[in-house]
Amino acid sequence: MAEENGSLFKERMFAIVIGLLMVGSAAGYAFMSVVPQGPNIPQIDTIVNRELTVNEQIIVLRTGRVLIENFYAENCTYCMERNSVLEKFAKRLDGFVVLENVLGNETKLDMIGVNGKIIPINNESISDEELFDTFCSIALKQPKECLLREV
Repeated sequence: MAEENGSLFKERMFAIVIGLLMVGSAAGYAFMSVVPQGPNIPQIDTIVNRELTVNEQIIVLRTGRVLIENFYAENCTYCMERNSVLEKFAKRLDGFVVLENVLGNETKLDMIGVNGKIIPINNESISDEELFDTFCSIALKQPKECLLREV
């Protein structure tokens, strides 16, 4: 009988130790998975009217957002219409995209998503639906509209 009580005590102690390890592991994992939001990480607006630095581009992509690079020339006639479509799109997906508008000598429009995947958008006229399709195909952090489209 004494031997049974000793064995039962050891089993209970072993179960308690395993339980404490499991709780500690879960707490440690939760602590490590928290993304630091400190003063060292600059906040980047949804619409930026300048060229982003490489570090800012990395921050955008590491936070799961899609970067839309919109380079346009001053004499580009269709760019002004395209810019308004892009700005409405970026405002609609605030928190999921960053629109980088850069006035310069060249005209190009790219979406950069997960793992730095670059999708060039070569159409002179773009639609909100076309932008949304491209966005959903490369975005890591997606709004519920992307997920509901597949249902």
